[in-house]
Amino acid sequence: MPYFLEPARIDWGDDNVPVSSAYGDVYYSREHGLDETRHVFLHNNHLEQRWRTLRQPYFAIAETGFGTGLNFLAAWQLWRETQATAPQPKTLQFVSVEKHPIARQDLEKALQQWPELAPYSRQLIAQYPPLIRGHHRLQFDHGSVILDLVFDDAQAGFSELLASSHPAFLRSGATVDAWFLDGFAPGTNPGMWTEALFDQVAALSHSGTTFATFTAAGFVRRALMARGFAAEKVPGFGRKREMLRGELADDSQPLAPGKSPDNAAWHVSPKTTDRPERVAVIGAGLAGAHTAYALARRGITVDVYEQADSVAAGASGNPQGILYTKLSHQAGLLNRFALSSFLHALRFYRQYGDALPGELCGVFQLLNDDKWQQLKTVFGQHQTWCRFPNAAEASTLTGTPLRQPGVFYPGAGWLRPVELCRQLLNCPGVTLQLNTRIDSLNQQAGGWHLETSQGGKSATYVVIAASNEARKLTQCAHLPLKPVRGQLSYFDASAIRPTPKTVICHEGYLAPPVDDTLVIGASYNTHSESLAIDPREHDTNLEKLRAAISELKIGGSPSGGRAALRCTSPDYLPVVGPAPDAHTQRQRFAALGSNARRRIDESPACYVNLYLNVAHGSRGLTSTPLAAEILASQICGEVPPLPRELLRALSPSRFLIRDIIRGITKP
Repeated sequence: MPYFLEPARIDWGDDNVPVSSAYGDVYYSREHGLDETRHVFLHNNHLEQRWRTLRQPYFAIAETGFGTGLNFLAAWQLWRETQATAPQPKTLQFVSVEKHPIARQDLEKALQQWPELAPYSRQLIAQYPPLIRGHHRLQFDHGSVILDLVFDDAQAGFSELLASSHPAFLRSGATVDAWFLDGFAPGTNPGMWTEALFDQVAALSHSGTTFATFTAAGFVRRALMARGFAAEKVPGFGRKREMLRGELADDSQPLAPGKSPDNAAWHVSPKTTDRPERVAVIGAGLAGAHTAYALARRGITVDVYEQADSVAAGASGNPQGILYTKLSHQAGLLNRFALSSFLHALRFYRQYGDALPGELCGVFQLLNDDKWQQLKTVFGQHQTWCRFPNAAEASTLTGTPLRQPGVFYPGAGWLRPVELCRQLLNCPGVTLQLNTRIDSLNQQAGGWHLETSQGGKSATYVVIAASNEARKLTQCAHLPLKPVRGQLSYFDASAIRPTPKTVICHEGYLAPPVDDTLVIGASYNTHSESLAIDPREHDTNLEKLRAAISELKIGGSPSGGRAALRCTSPDYLPVVGPAPDAHTQRQRFAALGSNARRRIDESPACYVNLYLNVAHGSRGLTSTPLAAEILASQICGEVPPLPRELLRALSPSRFLIRDIIRGITKP
């Protein structure tokens, strides 16, 4: 799968209205584009009336074709107006699939035509992602407005939003409340308006889901009615005589599963319809703090339990953490998640501005010549979030003499993880209980009993984000989590010259000083779980640094250091999602051991309201913001921020299924 899609080619006429070169159609009405949007999509989905009387905490819109974002901006404006006096916080989620995303400069030019939307369009432009295939989550208004931009073909994009393509589980995931069936007209873009797309629209809808579309084409009306929608023609906008609107009256109509349906739905998250009022999170490191923050921003009360006497006491407690990723020219599952989580993290941390506990000074990663040329070929054109300087240019950027080229991430940098966790946990609605060890979890009527060192606690929902400590709980004992020791070496800021202006990553890293200390990291030891400082690992850190940057002048010895245990998984992906009941899951999917492609109609065996967020390894700063959004979406019944294929790759059940297929028997 290639990383990039072909961007939209725009022709700008004398009237300054964007026209698609590929489809020969305008993006909006030449005379009254915003009025047309409000009439077709807002008015005919009855959004103002529905939102002013909205009781549910969440409302989702899905759109075919993002274009210039005009529909989203108009919806956001109306949402803000209708929710200004709402007694409880609510969330608007807007999911838009776009095959040919518009370039940033064209987006800016198009949105200049709507000055009344400027407060909204400026924020959209500031967060607008690079034109990379896949899902991009943007958040506005303190998280109460979520925009999921899916850069992909409409059929592929909406198919990946289904919880499963297994015939028995097509309707098992989150659904939307209203459809904006936009995109270019069927006459100019017939490849989008297909039977497969209409199946996906129906599968992602529930009884009462509405739709509106500018077209009045008969085949569109018939296709929607065949899938249970009531559809009617109503007056269009301006010179457009008619358009279609309607709602899903019958959500039991059979649907086609697509070309390659899942044969087993072991990865599906339990469907939830009500947002919980209270959630317990075990662990106050990066995974737990981000999870608590994501849930609290949705109006949920969160109790965080931490066994240590401070937050981020484990692997998250280093004085300096690096926000970066390792690019690959191959778009495999690990690389796709790494890139998605990195781009999401860049947007997330940018929102802090001057309050960020760290510095987005840029990160430079050394590469050999072959790797540099390989990545430059794939990522080097038209990208602002990564650059590919040669050795001389990199030396100027970093302030350090370098002999190799590499990739530079100008929006990345370093953060203080402990302070970051404190800020996240200081979110309204979050209560932190330190010195509280969780000894056991026991399912009870209506939720969970937590046996703690401070007595018994109760919770309806529980998220385990306790890193390596998770395996001490019975429900997680089957997980193949592995601790990996890492030791940092500290030097006085004056001991290493020249001082780097940016982070420099090699096999380890060197960052600008923090608290007059230069941090060199980090060792990678799979054979020890000791937390004692080992002089040999100081030597290893220095050897790697000298090999990477031989011109550095290093004086004296380390002034100290810190050792901690990272939590990793066998495939280096984090473990995020509903916790499986291992024994029952093995029983239900045992037939995969004799035929991995055998169809199994069983639902996954998961503990009720129990979720995991662990195994982020050394990339916790990068991966935990997106992992927290995944969990919050699953717990709250929202459309998830990643495609089904990646959610399956992160599922805590994946290890059980792999063992079954490989014939590995475990108690």
